[in-house]
Amino acid sequence: MKLARLYLVTLAAAIVTCSAVLAGPYSLATADPTNPYDAGVPGFVGPDGDGVVSANNYVNPALVGWASAVTDYSPAPGLDAKWTSSAKTLGPVTGDYLDVASLGDLTQSQIDGGTAPGRVTLSFDVPIHNGAGADLAVFENAYMVGDYTFAELGYVEVSTDGVNFARFPSVSLTESLVGAYGNIDATDVYNLAGKHVNHEGTSFGTPFDLQTLADDPMVVGEQVDLSEINYVRIVDIPGSGDFLDAASPANPIYDAWWTWGSGGVDLEAIGALHQGIAGDTDWDGDVDNVDFGALYGSFTGPEGAGMTWQQGNFDYDGDVDNVDFGTLYGCYTGPLAGGAFDGAIVPEPVTVGVLVLAAAGALIRRRTTG
Repeated sequence: MKLARLYLVTLAAAIVTCSAVLAGPYSLATADPTNPYDAGVPGFVGPDGDGVVSANNYVNPALVGWASAVTDYSPAPGLDAKWTSSAKTLGPVTGDYLDVASLGDLTQSQIDGGTAPGRVTLSFDVPIHNGAGADLAVFENAYMVGDYTFAELGYVEVSTDGVNFARFPSVSLTESLVGAYGNIDATDVYNLAGKHVNHEGTSFGTPFDLQTLADDPMVVGEQVDLSEINYVRIVDIPGSGDFLDAASPANPIYDAWWTWGSGGVDLEAIGALHQGIAGDTDWDGDVDNVDFGALYGSFTGPEGAGMTWQQGNFDYDGDVDNVDFGTLYGCYTGPLAGGAFDGAIVPEPVTVGVLVLAAAGALIRRRTTG
């Protein structure tokens, strides 16, 4: 566990000298804003500087939404019960390295016996969608040891329906075992949760860009819709070298292994950088006549089933009914934050109210007389 293992940091720092050169192409574990691959997302911003947890700073407003529910939590066998409060993974980042739920680590005998690594799946009230650049950020509680990083890494997967998941393609260039409580060069790691520091006053999340999944078979086959990501799953990677990255040929992934207590990924939070607005069926950042038309054309009432967000099913109950009409009406304000908008197509609010009431009445009549 990270708390109990701190007594080993002095020894680790003596082994890993500060004069070492970080040689990989990927981002540093802390601030590295110009890195083209995966610059960490500051958890906190403000007058004290990006990524600093302080009384003067505040949670980064670029993180527009946070995981709201745990739909599955399956830690590895033997995890200390004090690190199994999965609700700690919900809501905004805190920068508190103890405000985590752990996934546990597997021993070699468990790996050889086919025991599944620990995993957790979180859901979002409003879907994440594929925008420009990174779309979500994962906050683990890695920390620095000299120039290197104590990191417990995990795969990151996303899903539209909670059943079919696409895994972000990862790269790990660490060449050999690092041992129990060993450290890695974060610049050798890409698209794996846990490589950025979120510990004792420094807070960065690892970014993930949905566009990197465009060629994934689950996306091509339309089982996963990058415009509607409702679930994010983290799967722990025991750093034995038995688990591989997505390079060709694949590389073994090494991290601190074997770790005990709170071993494995210690998840603090998952934040969304691009998230739909309630009522915004086409993800363009505003709620306008296009969205009204999509919902109007899909109105089914409670007898309908299988309707999607894009059709106006904003509460995910399977149908498009007056509750969804109310959601859209309440959000119908024209251009909202971050959205491109042609004001010429939007009627005055009074007109909108009339349209909504008239449309709702017409649809109710259609249901009762059809």
